[in-house]
Amino acid sequence: MAEIGLRGSAVRDPEHREAQRGRILAAAAEVFARKGYEAATMDDIAAQMGVSKGVLYYQFRSKQELVVETRRASSGAAVERLDEIVRRPGSALVRIEAALRDLAAAAFDPLAKHVILLPVLHGLDQQHLHEVRTIERRYERLLETLLREGVTEGSLVVDDVKLTAFTLIRACFGPAVWYRPDGELGESQIVDRLVAHLLRSITA
Repeated sequence: MAEIGLRGSAVRDPEHREAQRGRILAAAAEVFARKGYEAATMDDIAAQMGVSKGVLYYQFRSKQELVVETRRASSGAAVERLDEIVRRPGSALVRIEAALRDLAAAAFDPLAKHVILLPVLHGLDQQHLHEVRTIERRYERLLETLLREGVTEGSLVVDDVKLTAFTLIRACFGPAVWYRPDGELGESQIVDRLVAHLLRSITA
């Protein structure tokens, strides 16, 4: 059965539609990170892509739906990666290091940057805000699960699991705010040093 688009017509080239959707999400993430959610407009996003606004509305009904989809694409992928890490065999300490490396690397991902820079989305209605927070809370719970495993095995010292999870997340996201490509350290060096520092703070 043919895929049906928002306007009720059959999608002739699903692969092209999916590729275009990815470009829209990337452009939207760039605009949201630069201007903020409330100030950004669909016209801004279309201009970022170099297309008409109608191209956006062919795929997305509104700016709210678009920002939810950008966060689902970024945060949802992060959840899937963390879920895979949590399920790996081996010590919790090794897995928490892998989780922190993945999280710190996200600070340099253009699609993830707007999620980091806009942790609270003013202007979203309750339904869309709930969708966004559901994804983020799943990530937080997975990280908390991994921290508890580390405490149980004796490799981690964590007094407050929830507070520690929030602290680690925000610390890993820090480079998204202050990193400059012309700085003394490259991305991989920053990830190495940041993860090492965070591990020292929770390792038994």
